[in-house]
Amino acid sequence: MFLDARKRAGLSREEAAGRLDVGTRTLQNYELGPSIVPPETALRMQEVYQDPTLTARYCSNYCPIGQIFAHQVPENENLCQAVLGFLKEGNDVARVRDNLIEITADGIIDSDEMLTFEAIMDELLDLEKQIEELKLQAASILSIPAMMQRKKKTALAAAR
Repeated sequence: MFLDARKRAGLSREEAAGRLDVGTRTLQNYELGPSIVPPETALRMQEVYQDPTLTARYCSNYCPIGQIFAHQVPENENLCQAVLGFLKEGNDVARVRDNLIEITADGIIDSDEMLTFEAIMDELLDLEKQIEELKLQAASILSIPAMMQRKKKTALAAAR
C-alpha cells in the first residue's frame, strides 16, 4: 500500500524518505511490512504522496480500532459512483426511517423488534460507508481535513 502510493506519486525511496524525515531503510521497512507505520508518518505520507485515501486505508488495515470500526476503502471508485452509492443508501435509509421511529419511540427494543432493528442498523452502516467513500472522493478536490478541523473548532466554540 505505501510502496504503491509512493510510486504513484513518482518519488524515489530516497526522495520520499527525505520528505518524510525518515531513513531510507525505515521507509523500506514500512513499505515491505516488517515495520508498522506510526500514525503521524501515515498522515505525512498522505500529504507527501498527495493520496487522500492513504490514511483511511491505513486505519482500516493497521489500526486496531480502525480494523473493527473503519470501512474498507474501495480501490477503483470515482466521484460519480460515490455520489450514486450515497444517494441509493440515503433512499434505503429513508425507506426504513418510519420503522426506526416506531421501534425506538418507547425507548425499549423488545425481542420482537430486534431483527428489524438489526436490519435498520445494517442500512445505517451501509449509508455510513457510502458517506466515507464520498468524503474520500471529495478529498481529491477539497481539503476534507481542513473542513473537519473548522467544524470541530465551531463545535467547541458553540459548546462554551
